[in-house]
Amino acid sequence: MSKRKCLSIKEKNLILHEVDKGVKKKDIALKFGIPPNSLSTIIKNRDKIQNYDSSNSCSKHLKTCVHEDVDEAVLKWIHAMRDKNVPISGPLIIEEAL
Repeated sequence: MSKRKCLSIKEKNLILHEVDKGVKKKDIALKFGIPPNSLSTIIKNRDKIQNYDSSNSCSKHLKTCVHEDVDEAVLKWIHAMRDKNVPISGPLIIEEAL
């Protein structure tokens, strides 16, 4: 059984570049050490991968937020607590989010 390989967004963009150049899919899969079905999934998700704002070039997953308004409100609250030097923890953040 082979070990699962997790590619970064940067690597996925390199793969898409190879596809655009016309390199055979079999050769691309071998070069990056991934199975052909993973390559197909990367190609299928082309728009998401290319439009992803990767401020962290090592990012491995396309992260999306389900409740953006809650996420923004909690982040604002965290910053306010840090400005006041109030210690915060994971459970406290969860409670605030709920």
